[in-house]
Amino acid sequence: MTLMQKAITPALTRAHLSVGHDRVAGYVVRADDVAFATTPAQLFEVHGLGYPGTPFSPYAPSIDVLRFESSPQLQYRDVPGYIVPLWWLRHSRIPPGAELVRVFADGTSILLGRYGDVGTGWSVTQIGAHRPALASLSRCVGPVAKWHGAYLEADVIDEGRTVTLALANPPLSETGFQQAPSGRWFRRVPREDVSELFELDLTARWNGLEVRVVDQWQDAQRYVVARISHLGDDIERAERLRLDRIEAGVYEAIVYAAELTDIQTNQVVPATWAPGPAQRAWA
Repeated sequence: MTLMQKAITPALTRAHLSVGHDRVAGYVVRADDVAFATTPAQLFEVHGLGYPGTPFSPYAPSIDVLRFESSPQLQYRDVPGYIVPLWWLRHSRIPPGAELVRVFADGTSILLGRYGDVGTGWSVTQIGAHRPALASLSRCVGPVAKWHGAYLEADVIDEGRTVTLALANPPLSETGFQQAPSGRWFRRVPREDVSELFELDLTARWNGLEVRVVDQWQDAQRYVVARISHLGDDIERAERLRLDRIEAGVYEAIVYAAELTDIQTNQVVPATWAPGPAQRAWA
């Protein structure tokens, strides 16, 4: 697997380590290509952080980066003409084993937190830090597995040999699940015990803007609402529609699902996620 690196804004660091935010999007590089960048000033340059309205500074005492192994379901777009190979990553769940690192001006660094997987979430490494809360599970982003006739949020670990299954609440009849320190329930099963494994890719248009639906829920009036994340290069339209700019190239908004048009639902099934045997019905 290729180790990728992404600069993380202070707001997103707080989201990861306080509310358990488990998503990533935006511009990324290969960690090997920028291994020489060991200070905030160097990271500022190689990650192209001098965009308008940036929260970063080359003179900051530190800059945080997320390092993660690229997973086969992640969808990138090549960004040509930059000083190092650069890609834009669409809104995705953070891959298992990702690490959030703080890099200081003297070239030293510390590990702030580690994302285990969808079952365990974030764990913080600094003494005295509070345990992160749990982000809500969503089948709109990240792997989904069919196991014993039910679809569950999942992650693929152990070089594809094992699947982590996650539940927000204790299972009613299944055994073998354990509760993580984060409060989520999870179980790890062999890949061959899973009959389907895919990531749902739900895309649409909102006021002409191409978007990915990354969350859905009902509001207090029982209307279905959706969090959308923009796709493509139409930054001008995203700005004009007043989407929230999360960071450079990443725009999101919460809208009514009824406002979405050209809805397309696809299942992303990487070749490395070979189908398992037919699963028997669970009694």
